[in-house]
Amino acid sequence: MWALLPLKDFVQAKQRLSGSLTVSERRGLFHAMVEDVLTVMSVHPSLERVVLVSDDPAAQLLAEHYRVECWSERSFAVRGLSAVVTAALAKIQAIAVGEQNTVMVVHGDLPLLCASELDTVICEHQQLLDAGNSGLSIVTDRHQRGSNILVCDPARPLNLAYGADSCALHCEEARRIGIPAQVLQLPGIGQDIDTREDLLRLLALPRTGVATHTLTFLHDTGIAQRLNTMNTEANVDALITHTESALSEWNTL
Repeated sequence: MWALLPLKDFVQAKQRLSGSLTVSERRGLFHAMVEDVLTVMSVHPSLERVVLVSDDPAAQLLAEHYRVECWSERSFAVRGLSAVVTAALAKIQAIAVGEQNTVMVVHGDLPLLCASELDTVICEHQQLLDAGNSGLSIVTDRHQRGSNILVCDPARPLNLAYGADSCALHCEEARRIGIPAQVLQLPGIGQDIDTREDLLRLLALPRTGVATHTLTFLHDTGIAQRLNTMNTEANVDALITHTESALSEWNTL
């Protein structure tokens, strides 16, 4: 099985965290999360080739460090995540002509990804294939809307629709082209990092050997302490607002 990691320009990554983190902090966070993903994927025995797709120099350095491949996004001459992944899947299909290929598309913001969950995804997808010649497996996010991991057959290309509600759209696309689809929910893969709430959830977890690079970055840079302080202050503000509202209602009775 191939694995494909499309990575944005690291500077532009995690824009939804711009209210909580500086540009350099967002870049450092994304770099740390990609390292956690590559730590698992680069040694997983079921992944024959792991390919990063990015033009960011940091991606090339990571590829060399983890001994995986890196393809230039610019070489595909398309824009947008869906178009880039579609082009990369077509390239894989062209490279491995005549072979039975399966590709796992993984995003870089999954610091809790672990080998056992990858095993589950691969096993479940194989069971889907046992019932037919092709299929689509999606590991969705904790909101059951995104496509954090997508396992597909590049010989049966989909009209990819990364973005809002991509899970439902990809399932609908599978039905359109007549291949079976399944949606999986796994706690680690389901926890992508897009918002401050996601970071707080991650920081609240016990440190058990996963997300090592990400948690080390968050703690060593002081971001963890700052976010927890902001969260406490936000809770106090919410409590004060609630109390003032309750008193106001009481006084009007």
